[in-house]
Amino acid sequence: ASEPASDNDDMSQSKKKSRTQIQYNPGVPMSKEQLAAWRREMRRMRNRESAAASRQKIRDRIELLEGEVNEWKAKYDDAMRRLSQTEQALHQR
Repeated sequence: ASEPASDNDDMSQSKKKSRTQIQYNPGVPMSKEQLAAWRREMRRMRNRESAAASRQKIRDRIELLEGEVNEWKAKYDDAMRRLSQTEQALHQR
């Protein structure tokens, strides 16, 4: 009976972990304005990296799907070729 409670505790702890925000501190003393500008620039960099990763993921997915399309086209062409050969064989009888 105590095992489900521990599972719930694990879930609530993982939720707590995901809610904590990462603190971005430069490690050197700065004025409030400099700190705000530094954080803004760090946010821009993270956003830029995230956007690049997202675009790459989309490119990879497109490449995968194009490969699948080419496989299906080859299967279709093969099926059509076999159908044509079968029709020719039937007409020759």
